[in-house]
Amino acid sequence: MFKIVLFLFIFINTAMGDQLFDKIENLIGQDTLKQHNKLIQLVFKNKEKFYKTKTQLNYKLILRTLRNKGLLHLKFKSPKSFNIEFLTNTDAIKSLKILNETLRAMGYYYYFTISSTYNNEKGAMKWVISFKTEYALDPYLLTEELRLKSCKVLDITKINSTYWKYTLDVNNAKIREAVKVDKGEKVIFQKPLRPYFIEVTNATKLQIIGRNLNHWFPYIAFYDKHLNVLKVIKKDRVYKGYITNVPRETKYIKITDLYTLINIKRGLSIIIK
Repeated sequence: MFKIVLFLFIFINTAMGDQLFDKIENLIGQDTLKQHNKLIQLVFKNKEKFYKTKTQLNYKLILRTLRNKGLLHLKFKSPKSFNIEFLTNTDAIKSLKILNETLRAMGYYYYFTISSTYNNEKGAMKWVISFKTEYALDPYLLTEELRLKSCKVLDITKINSTYWKYTLDVNNAKIREAVKVDKGEKVIFQKPLRPYFIEVTNATKLQIIGRNLNHWFPYIAFYDKHLNVLKVIKKDRVYKGYITNVPRETKYIKITDLYTLINIKRGLSIIIK
């Protein structure tokens, strides 16, 4: 019995080590691994520390360790077209919004879509984008930004120096820019830089109060938790305020102006009932 337990321990420990060091080699390259092999063996000797579960690597800790030791080389000799592939397991529309939000938060505003495919049955998505850069997108910073939105990084694969692939679990993902508004709460929004986006729970009525000198042409969109559109209100005349019922299953509400944010530059107040 003891021999069996010992064998299993050695087998699991060896398998974990192989998976960890295979991934490190993939992320930093074979040449860097060979050059700094002793350092890497020392830094990563406690293999279990770099796992979330027996099979799931802790990418945040692995990347932070590689970064801190100067082993993660992201600079190119000259500007390159850099590609990123995102694979998400559900909520394609919501995932796309969160990924765009994540890239903006990291300072990436200009990129173009190479391909995007959806699995209508599962809601899974594959999105490949490209942009010109002197640096590969920092995988540690991306992982951190995704963590803030409750997205789990299941796998990161460096296909080559200019193509990285990220596999994500977005089951519990949150839209970070959405302001949570509770029932009975009044929230005063100042001058908008982008449309107001709020998160609600079991809301039945929405009241919007304008400010003096605004010229608001209402545009209000209601979404469920998957960001499917439930209802859209558009008004082609100026309103000082607006009251409307909230559709059942509403999770998010976008409030803006039909034409330009300048029309509500003095802000709006919102009450959820």
